[in-house]
Amino acid sequence: MEKNSILRIPLYIQVREELRDELAALAPEAAIPPESRLGERFAVSRITIRRAIDDLVTEGLLVRQQGRGTFRQTPKLVHELNAITSWTDQLKDLGYVPHTAAQELAEIPAPKKIAQLMQIQPDERIIQLRRTRLANNEPITLMVNYIPSKIVPGFIESGLQTESLYEFLSAHYGLSPTQATDTVETRPASETESERLKIEPWSPVLVVTRVAQLEDGKPFEVAVAVSRGDRYEYRVTLKSGNKVHPTQPD
Repeated sequence: MEKNSILRIPLYIQVREELRDELAALAPEAAIPPESRLGERFAVSRITIRRAIDDLVTEGLLVRQQGRGTFRQTPKLVHELNAITSWTDQLKDLGYVPHTAAQELAEIPAPKKIAQLMQIQPDERIIQLRRTRLANNEPITLMVNYIPSKIVPGFIESGLQTESLYEFLSAHYGLSPTQATDTVETRPASETESERLKIEPWSPVLVVTRVAQLEDGKPFEVAVAVSRGDRYEYRVTLKSGNKVHPTQPD
């Protein structure tokens, strides 16, 4: 290659960057033109258009909906994992109105996995609270909370009387977490989860399992939150000087 030759920018990158600039003027969930129309406009092949759009989908700026088209992605809700806060407070801090669409409350024997996390016997009675959580009336998260029955007497009879479980537990039982461990994983949504969250079947979801502890270090609550991968993001801030220790097998 000659030293004075001009480096050509690939066509799909040129298209991608022009589309990126235009997305800023589009409202969330607004549709972009079909690939065929964009191909005519940019005078390039549909393969080039598709590659440009693929990049923007990967970046989370666009979302494809089967049978409908491609739309500007609604900005994700960012959940900071640097402090113990309730789902309700996180949504309020982000400027959203949290709401619960469905609520199921029951007392059950502790499932084996939950009993292990809570450090209780498998047959011990626990409260199970299932909720569909909404942000500005949009279903975002399916949440299940587990609490030992013996530390929340009367919970079944009274029910959850506030939007925030932590607020209710603090006000009525003096229970507040001083430490919590969140485990985050991803997987495809089940058919039931897809239906309740109003997403395409097998869409990616974020699953967070939290074990909350009291001041004495004893676990008092386990929460499992299944959130839409296209609308929810978890973020942790790391500071220099913190040493990372490898996880040892049990």
